Amino acid sequence: MVSLKYFFSMTKAYWGNIGFAFLFVVGLIVILVLEKEKIKRYAFLWYSLLVLVFIYNPITLLLSRKFLESTTFDQYYLRYFSLIPVMAVIAYMFTLLLKRLQGMKKLAGVLASCLIIAVLGNCIYTEDWFTKAENRNKVPQDVVTICDLFADYQGDVVRIMAPQDIAVYLRQMDSKFSMPYSRFLPDEAYELSNPNPEVSEVVKYANENNVDYVVVSAVDNVLNAYLNYGFEIYGRTPYYAILKVFTPSWILTEYSMASGDQGMCYTMENISDGTLIVIDGGDAKNEQTVRDAINERGGTVDAWILTHYHQDHVDSFNAIYENPQGIDIKEVYVTPLDADKFYQVAQEWDDVDSFDKFIEITEGANNINYVSRNDELSFDDLKITFFNAYDEVVEDCVEDIPNNDSLVFKMETANRSMLICGDCHSRYMADYLVNTYGDKLQSDILQCGHHGNNSMPEDTEFYEAVSPEVAIFDTPDKIMTSPNYTAGALAAYLQQLNARIVWYKSAPNVFGL
Repeated sequence: MVSLKYFFSMTKAYWGNIGFAFLFVVGLIVILVLEKEKIKRYAFLWYSLLVLVFIYNPITLLLSRKFLESTTFDQYYLRYFSLIPVMAVIAYMFTLLLKRLQGMKKLAGVLASCLIIAVLGNCIYTEDWFTKAENRNKVPQDVVTICDLFADYQGDVVRIMAPQDIAVYLRQMDSKFSMPYSRFLPDEAYELSNPNPEVSEVVKYANENNVDYVVVSAVDNVLNAYLNYGFEIYGRTPYYAILKVFTPSWILTEYSMASGDQGMCYTMENISDGTLIVIDGGDAKNEQTVRDAINERGGTVDAWILTHYHQDHVDSFNAIYENPQGIDIKEVYVTPLDADKFYQVAQEWDDVDSFDKFIEITEGANNINYVSRNDELSFDDLKITFFNAYDEVVEDCVEDIPNNDSLVFKMETANRSMLICGDCHSRYMADYLVNTYGDKLQSDILQCGHHGNNSMPEDTEFYEAVSPEVAIFDTPDKIMTSPNYTAGALAAYLQQLNARIVWYKSAPNVFGL
């Protein structure tokens, strides 16, 4: 039954409508009746029947499944049908019939034959797979552009990885392109055009096979996934981007809030030894998301950095620290906010309960580290430098101390860097950071203070000092797109500075450092 269904589907795929199948059957009958020469009968009639028996044979199907590549089996089995001399049989049928006619009848028969073929057939110029050649090489123009981009490449071989529709032509166009696979593409190659690519799989494959460049779809969500990971654009075509492979040592992941609100939650994992750093964690509804993220990475947090004590940053930490359920938290780094000062300046939105809970559950703990401005931490090749923590500078700010006491710190490896601002957002603090640290603020990735809403003013030169490639807004669409908030305006400003904008819309967002 399975074989019958498969044969039926293949027959439908090959013949399409029944017009030519009908003509073919009629042709076999005409040859059987009218053709008397054995050699011609063998050539047209018996050969056709033998091919049909071969194709529609369960044994053929069974053996083919055993030896042919499973991922492309259908297209290979469909090729068996090309052994059927369809047009030869139909043409010879018309020849036999026309030989029996004379004069105008023969001419009318020829015209009728042509008309039948035209009516039953399809014009190839209307098919999707048939297009006008874009260049004299008769290959997609994207391929020609890619070859031109590497025209001045210094080296004998370009180790490159490309989607199938590009790969087959690159080899034909230029012999210096070398790919680590033949016609059978590895699973990793499909990630080059996957709408939600697993970039880590491509990096792993590229490293194992000495691949230096990849060709990926230029669709925003695909391309941005690779750029976030640290790949660099070597060149572009209308439909593809050629990227230099980047191998990060740390993977940073931004998570959205399960509550659907703004918040802040990041994990930073060392690829080689599994060292895990968690930044904030988000509100109470995000607890399970944080637990899952930690457990998926081994269940041990080597360093948990809390930027400040508002509920959308610290409540998940409070819940997990109070009830670890097997999670091991080695060290916690926090801003040393003075409790008396906090109670003195706290407004109704400043979440006193979250701060009180943190103080309660960490009392007497020996793994709570209060950070000072200019402190540094090191984890393997990752360096963390703190540019802000609660001290007299924040007190002098006066404005919104519970937010502006946020830890502001730079995480950097030899290749990439990120500046975390927490909820630090006032003009005073922006001016202080620019005047004090200047070029040290420059980072490839910026986490915008206060979720990008009512953040550091654009005229402070703060964003020019950071000059980010990517700007992250830890916020949902309702804040990014509403005229009632300033996040959209800041995003537009950062885009003018050539920064790509990332927010919860595409979360979880993954970055390589």
